[in-house]
Amino acid sequence: MSHATQIIDLIERASDARPYCTCGSHTTPVWRDGVVWLECASITEPEGSAIRRIFTAMTGPWHVHHRIVEVPADESAGIDAEREAA
Repeated sequence: MSHATQIIDLIERASDARPYCTCGSHTTPVWRDGVVWLECASITEPEGSAIRRIFTAMTGPWHVHHRIVEVPADESAGIDAEREAA
């Protein structure tokens, strides 16, 4: 199994283990600054009015935000290519 495949497997397992935040929103893997995080969608994709976005920002510490795996920028390109080939 290649390193990229192992990383994809870790991401999928984390998503399967925690598909929803305690607030009820789904979770989504996000790559930021060389790390893949599992985050609540209300943080990564805020929707609605300004009041809802402010509320989401204020309650941020209670939402899911877990580090999955470190993936430097040069490796993330290889993962994208492997996903396209599959």
